[in-house]
Amino acid sequence: MNAKLQNTVVEYAHKVFDENLFGSNVNNISVRATENSMYITKSGVNFKDLNAEDVIEVFFDKTDRCPSDTLKEALMHVKLYRENPLTGAVMVTSPVFALAVANKKVSIPPVLDDMAQIVGPTARTAKTNDISGIRKALKGRTACLLSDIGILSTGKTLNEAFTSCLVIDKAAHTLIMSQAVGGCKPVGKIGALLEHVVYMKKYSKTNQEELLKAERE
Repeated sequence: MNAKLQNTVVEYAHKVFDENLFGSNVNNISVRATENSMYITKSGVNFKDLNAEDVIEVFFDKTDRCPSDTLKEALMHVKLYRENPLTGAVMVTSPVFALAVANKKVSIPPVLDDMAQIVGPTARTAKTNDISGIRKALKGRTACLLSDIGILSTGKTLNEAFTSCLVIDKAAHTLIMSQAVGGCKPVGKIGALLEHVVYMKKYSKTNQEELLKAERE
């Protein structure tokens, strides 16, 4: 058992709550513990009150031992880790603005530079909330929207996944508010793609290695 990693998950759960990313729908945070296991927050626990006892270890090949009230969410996280060995953390949050956009089943254009850099040229809404729909929505992206749920974000670290949640909700807020004054002008498609490529190849690779050590040591 890695108490440091458990406590880091708790810290980020509290950050999610403090940043108003926690909502009434599904909310889970997980982090890869080993090649074959993860720590995940129990489903249904308010992140404001979450503590280390609410962060459980789940082995990828022993999901039958996972508590029944968390099993559905845990299985999805396991699939995401197995599909991409570079994924070190997964967050599912339900902030108001992102959820509103997700329920319209539309994508968020690159209305903010930081969203284009960290998430990708757009933040897609998955056509279905199963692994097939999520896989397609995440292609070339670090996060996506899920209707009736909110945001699903991934990252090499908890910090990266958390930051993706923040910028998507901020972009969703910007998109909604801009519509009241006739819309906004997004970053150009090519420019948005280049920003994301540069971030992933340079900043993310070097910065996240340091954060990864900090989260685990």
